[in-house]
Order: sequence, then C-alpha cells, then structure tokens
Amino acid sequence: MDKGKNENIIKGYLIYGLVQGVGFRPFVYSLAVRHKVAGSVCNLGGIAEIIAKAPKDALHAFMEELRDDEGKDYEIHAIEEEDITEERFLREGREEGFIIRDSEESLHAFSLTPDIGLCDKCAGEVLEEGNRRYRHPFISCAACGPRYTILEQMPYDRQTTVMSEFHMCGACEGEYTAPRDRRFHAETISCKNCGPYLLWEDGKGGNESKSKKDSIDRNDCINGNDSLNWNDNKSSKAAIVSWNRNTDTMTADGAGSRKREEAFEKAVNILKKGGIIAVKGIGGYHYVCTPFSSETVKRLRLLKGREKKPFALCFPDIRTVKEFAEVSPEEEKLLVSKAKPIVLLYEKECRMAEEVSKESMHLGTFLPYTPIQLLLTKELGPLVMTSANVSGKPIIRRDEEMLSVESEYLEGVLYHRRKILRSVDDSVMKVTLRGPQMLRRSRGYVPLPLILEKKGPCLFSAGGDLKAAFCLYQEGRAVISQYFGDLEEYDILKEYENSYRDLKKLLAVEPELAVCDLHPGYFSREFAKSLDLPLLQVQHHHAHIASVMAEHGLKGKVLGIAFDGTGYGTDGNVWGGEFLICEGGSFTRAGHLRYTSLIGGDASLKDARKLALCYLLQEGLEKEMQDERTPLIKAALKSGTNTYLTSSMGRLFDGVSALLGICRESRYEAEAAILLEQEARKALINGIEPAGLEFGIRIEEGMYLLDPAPLFLGLVRLKERKETGALALGFHYAVSEAVLCLCKEIKEKQNINDIALSGGVFANTLLLEKITELLTENGFRVYRNEAVPPGDGCISLGQTFIGLERCEEYVRSNTGENN
Repeated sequence: MDKGKNENIIKGYLIYGLVQGVGFRPFVYSLAVRHKVAGSVCNLGGIAEIIAKAPKDALHAFMEELRDDEGKDYEIHAIEEEDITEERFLREGREEGFIIRDSEESLHAFSLTPDIGLCDKCAGEVLEEGNRRYRHPFISCAACGPRYTILEQMPYDRQTTVMSEFHMCGACEGEYTAPRDRRFHAETISCKNCGPYLLWEDGKGGNESKSKKDSIDRNDCINGNDSLNWNDNKSSKAAIVSWNRNTDTMTADGAGSRKREEAFEKAVNILKKGGIIAVKGIGGYHYVCTPFSSETVKRLRLLKGREKKPFALCFPDIRTVKEFAEVSPEEEKLLVSKAKPIVLLYEKECRMAEEVSKESMHLGTFLPYTPIQLLLTKELGPLVMTSANVSGKPIIRRDEEMLSVESEYLEGVLYHRRKILRSVDDSVMKVTLRGPQMLRRSRGYVPLPLILEKKGPCLFSAGGDLKAAFCLYQEGRAVISQYFGDLEEYDILKEYENSYRDLKKLLAVEPELAVCDLHPGYFSREFAKSLDLPLLQVQHHHAHIASVMAEHGLKGKVLGIAFDGTGYGTDGNVWGGEFLICEGGSFTRAGHLRYTSLIGGDASLKDARKLALCYLLQEGLEKEMQDERTPLIKAALKSGTNTYLTSSMGRLFDGVSALLGICRESRYEAEAAILLEQEARKALINGIEPAGLEFGIRIEEGMYLLDPAPLFLGLVRLKERKETGALALGFHYAVSEAVLCLCKEIKEKQNINDIALSGGVFANTLLLEKITELLTENGFRVYRNEAVPPGDGCISLGQTFIGLERCEEYVRSNTGENN
C-alpha cells in the first residue's frame, strides 16, 4: 500500500477568470464536500483563493473537476498554485470540513465581473406559473444578473452594491444562506416581496404623440413588410397584437393576455398599438418598439436622430430567431452565451419593416438578458431595442435624465429604482470562417481582464478618439473599459474621463505610466497628458498590430497589416493602408497604399462621391464621373488648399463604393464600405464571376507601394460592361491578391512568416476571409483580433503591449515629458 497517497497535502490556488458573482464559491464548497477536501474558499477582490487539504488523489480529482468549466456558470482563465504551511492552513481554513470565508481586500484585486445575462434556470422560473418568482421582472441567481453596473466598491458583496438599498425578505434570506441553494450568496437576490419593482411614467410629448399612437394608419398595418403582425396574418386587424405565451404564436385580438402589474401592462399596451417606449436595462435605457410597422420605426429614427443605421432586435428565444435569420451552430453559441451580445446574422426573407435594417443583409439579433426583456418579448414577439440616446451621445442611464426627455415620439418610460452606476452599451459580434469576431466590446465582457504574458508597472493606456476605450494594466492583467464612442462629442468625453476615475478607484490602482496616440489633436492624448505621468506616445497603426501580438502572445518579427480609415503617421500624413514590421515595442514601415491627396476635413469623409472624384483626378479620369464640383475640387487639389495626403484603405473603399454608384454619401460610419462589401457578397452568393482588377506594386526609396492607378483604370473601363456586383467582388479580390503579393515580397527579404491583421477595414468579413485564405494557402501563419474589436476598440490594448515593452526608459525618466 502506498502510504503517500493517503497522506494529506496542502495547496493554495489563485483562480483567475469569471469566478466572482457567478456562484463559484458555493460550487467549490459543494465540490470540496463531495471529494472530502478540507479548507476554504474566499473572494480576493475579483479572483478566488482556495486553500485545500486532502490526500493527493482526492485533491487531484477535486481540481480536475474544477478545471472543467464547460457548461458551468464560471470560466477559469488561469490558475496559480503554491504550497501552504500547516500553520497558514489552520489560520485560513479548519482541520476538518470546508468553509466559505468572507471576502477580503487583496493585492490581487485587479479583476471584476461583467454583467451576466439571464440564465436558463431563472428564465424558466419567471415563466413558470406557481413559482414564487413567476413574472418577477428582477429574477436572478448566483449565476446571472447585473454585476459591474451595480458595484459601488470592491469586494463584490450585497452591501457593496446598489442592492444594499433593498432588504431581503425572510424567504430570500433563507435561500441566500442555504449552501445547497442556487441562490446561496446571490448578491442580487430578490422576489416580488422585496427588491426593486416596475414603475411607469407617461411621456412628456403632449397629446400629439398619443393621438399618433392611437391612430396608426391602417395602410401601415397590412401585408408584407409593414405588418405589425409578424405571423403573416394578412388582416388589417393586426394593428393590435399580442404574444400567446401558451402557444408561442401571435394573435391579432389580444387574447391570452393576463392581469399583471399596472406599469408593465401600460408598456405592453402602448407597444401593441405601435408606440415607442423607453425601458430601463442593465447598462442603460433602451428605446423599444415593434419592428413590424414602418411608421413606428420611422418615428424611432426621428427620436434617435439616426437616419439609416440598422437597429438591433431582441427575440424571445432561439427558435424565433431562426424563423427570421440564418443561424449557424457557432452563432447560436454566441447568442445563448452568458454575455448575450448582439450577433449579426444574415436575414432570411424580409418580414419586418424595411426601416429596421434599411439596405443591410444582416439583422442585429440578441436574446433577452434581463427578465423584463424576456417578459416583453414573450408577450409581444420580436422587438426593436436600441440604446436610448440621440445618435452620437452617451446611452442614458439616470432615471431623472430619461424622465426629462421631451419628445412627441416617446410614449412613456418603464423603469425601476435599482440604480445603474455605469453606462455600458450592448456588445456586438459576428462569426467568420475563423470563428467569432468582436465588433464592440462592452456589456457582458467588460471589465473582465485579458491575461498578458509581459509583466511591468501599472499602466494607463488612453486608446483612440473614435470607438474610444481605455485600458488599465497591472500584474499581467489588462482591464479594457467599456465602449464610449467618439470623444469629439463633449458628453462622451466627460463619460470617458469619469469612467477612468471610477475604474481606477474600483481596481484600487495608481498608474505609473500613461500611453496615448501620437495624434496631436486627440482628446484622449490631452487627457493622458493631464494625468502628470511619464507619457509614451504610440503610432496608431503600430498599436493596432500590437493588440494582435498581445492577444496571441506573438514574439519575434511580425508583419502587421493595418487597414483602417485614419491614423496619424510619423511623417505627419494620414495613414491607413499599412504594412509594418513589428518586434517587441518597435516597428518599421515596410509598405503602404500609395498616398493620394484628398480634400476637406472630417465632415467631408461622409461624402464618398467627393472622395471618388479625388481618386479619379489623381489618375486623370475625372471625366468618368460627372459632378458640378469637379473644377473646384481640381483647383483645390492643385493648390493644396484644405488637402491632405493619405494612404487610407478605408477611404479607398468609400471612393470605390461611390464610383460604382453603390453609396454616394455615408449616413453612418463606414456605410459606403459596408454596402460595397454587401454588393460583393451578393455576387459571390449568386455565383457571379469577379471582374479582373489589380493593383500595381512598386518600390520607392526602399518602401513598397500599392498603387491603385491600374485598379481605377480597370474599374472605369469595365463599369459599363460588367455588373456592379462583379466589380465590387473583383475589387475585394484585387486588394486580397495585392496583400498576398506584398507579403511574399517582404517574406523573401525579411523571413517573416507571422502575419497580424487589424484595423476597422477587417470588420469586412469577405475581405478578412479572402486574405486569410490566400495567406494560409501560401504558408503564412495568420492572426487577428478575437477578444477585442479590429477597429479602434483594440488601440488601448496595443498601447499597453507597447508600453510594457518600452516602459523602463519612461519610468526611469520620472517626468511627464514626451519622447
């Protein structure tokens, strides 16, 4: 008999990941009891510490089962192990049995839990007649509910959240203190007898809005895309609809509805009649309405100030999603995940009002992540749910601000008294052939840290000004903030600055170095300078590539391809079509899209037709596009008046879109490029051959240049002979072939095999997949952003990576001087 197997050993484990606020400690307790492991588990401000004593085999089995987090409510990202003395064990555990210790402050406290979407068990209970939480709009458990947006200070316990204002009833307290109950230590626990409750406030728009709501034009409510009744009932009676909970089908006469709280009933009745309401969520308010009435969605666009950008849709369940959109297994996995992000899906036949998605092939789809959303969609079917704000402004989270909105289009507000401490928008994702791609990282993912290999001092990285998100780094963990938007908007800038102070306080960190973008006009740069810390400035596209290197732990030389709309270059020009050789914290520019002179400032970037004219004038092809402004633009370009040189791939996509007559003016960011991809995608689906187009490649002063001159010559030559889709597809393929050709050239000279793709242009799935396919077929290892977006939402992570590589010289300087 092996005596060693029966001898107790004592180990300590630090567990990193999604382990706070998800019932992890109770799970560990139950697991330890089952495996006869003595010791304790404790929250250390965002991570979990386990002290365990047991025979070697029992301890091994205990940890193996713990590591297997597939299908569990928690997620483990890393585990640190150490030997523990008997003295410490007795101090922090007990000789026999296992205990849950009170949460403690810790030097390891650099980890917070994101808000977690409604779990299946709670969803089942809220719809189960006879359950004591039946139709309770705030049901949650140890595995789901708000976390980050209600946390006042660390550690995460009920008394340190806004739930401290709500006293538990006896029944809830019994569940909260019962080790085997799934609401054991569920800090957001409540029921109808305690906790928050729904309130209703009529809109302040006056009688005009109510008369519009009560008299929707019958012509707007019949047939096809404009029907309020999505179940294809062709009767004009469909102006008033309801969702039958028992059959999961729509009815046209309101049958199946039940008595419920007055506030909820008012909200449902207004939505049934085609009205627009605001509903309080986890990270802010949503504007909510039916997607089956064009007139209603048009009013929503007026309320939001959003002319064309598609709206997101909340569906009651995955089965209903599949009635409207194509859903792959990978997409379904994202939709039902804990984060419950918005997922872009290809729409089937168009059954909703065209105003919802306009020309887009996609539906921005998500499943209910709050009980209120579930109850509303079960009652009414799919609903438009979009952030409650004027486009470009922060999402509204404060009750007083929402209740003060005066608009003829807003019928009322469904809200409650549980405070939202932080504005956090919905995350957005899609699936490519290589797996999920993050487009906006926010609710459900923030502020979960990313683990980096490189260690260094505490850093603040400011990110960029567009799609702004900052990063705080400490002890190998990078916490990236929620998405803010454009810092040029004053209210968003203030939200960004306040969020920095808030997150710094929550994490109890004091940065020793600030990292920012090189652009002299960026507000994020000015804020970083104001912190009076040693300051490192990082070139924009270098940060893009460094973010991929950080995610994948890439070492040695990497060839980075950074394609986006704009970024300040080291030569003072506007970069955006870059080939950078990166290693550690440095880079060399190896090539780029040939410079073109464009006219105007940021406002002109929406005018895709003007961009096309600039490109055509450069090639002497201006006669191919008739525009009365041509002489003025030509004169301005010749004199250099209000012009700039750019290598932007994003602007090239816009110009080609306008040249092909697809989009002349972008009403929202990247619209021209998005519609160009869509036209190419349709051609691919329909088996249309791509037009034969190409770039020129040449070397000037040791720099590789992608020359678009042959491309434009081909486009104007073929424009009247080829379908628009063939030209759009041919353009995408031409860019992809040019990338492959240039990568081969650089590899031959530099012996670089690792390719990193980043930048907003790589949100273009067709381009991303084609370039990845060509490079992989030719023996390259291709990496891209996965945990962060390819657009400017990844900039702060890249800045952090570069800051860690180069921090020593800046910390030593102990000044705020620029380098």
